[in-house]
Amino acid sequence: MTVYFYGRCSASENFEKGSSLATQLSKCKSYADIKDLMIDEIYEEQSSGTVPFERRDKGFEIMSKLKRNDHLICSALDRFGRNTLNLLMLVDRFKQKGVKLHFVDIGGEVTGSDAIGSVFLKLLSVFAEFYSAQLSEKQQATKDRMGLEGKHKGGKKPFGYDVDDNNYLVPCVKEQSTISLMKLLRKQGKTYRQIAETVTRSTRKKFTCSWVHSILKREDNINITQYCGSNGVMFPNGNVQSELSL
Repeated sequence: MTVYFYGRCSASENFEKGSSLATQLSKCKSYADIKDLMIDEIYEEQSSGTVPFERRDKGFEIMSKLKRNDHLICSALDRFGRNTLNLLMLVDRFKQKGVKLHFVDIGGEVTGSDAIGSVFLKLLSVFAEFYSAQLSEKQQATKDRMGLEGKHKGGKKPFGYDVDDNNYLVPCVKEQSTISLMKLLRKQGKTYRQIAETVTRSTRKKFTCSWVHSILKREDNINITQYCGSNGVMFPNGNVQSELSL
């Protein structure tokens, strides 16, 4: 029988400092003492809670080592996972394999035959997924606010622009000159493919005809007001022109 501790931290700063992980481990050690268990192996990692447990680096390692009568202790449900379906499937796999899964915040083993523990697991897993959805909504609200302020919202910047210290998009002289060349060639009747080949040769940077089309179409709407997330530019009329997907 082997007793495993699993700790997860989302932020790199907390992972490096170990503050959150240390708290998780302390709680699990106290819980293990109460249950007359001793933690044999410690696994800690930085990963998003939305990533399925078995697809995380340390989660995969643990899954490959677990055997009948082993114990896996985690400080809280959201440290283990936030997807209800994935979590319930894992619990079922643990039950079939004879592995005991413990969540300290629940107060016990959730893979046992105890009906109350099963109900708590399902309820808490639903709330964990709900909490994850709330976080996504908050992040989206923040991005929307930044967009209204005309700020860069993360991800790849649109070609022709840089991001200043205040997170605003400002013209990049070198890339703007390339855009000017594209416009000139287009006025001369060149096709998007011909423009892409010419610009690729002059800049030694690969340009596809679809990307050239995207940039020139964006420039037709010369008053750029917002940059939408990691894959588009929003114009005053509300249309989003994707660049990264082209």
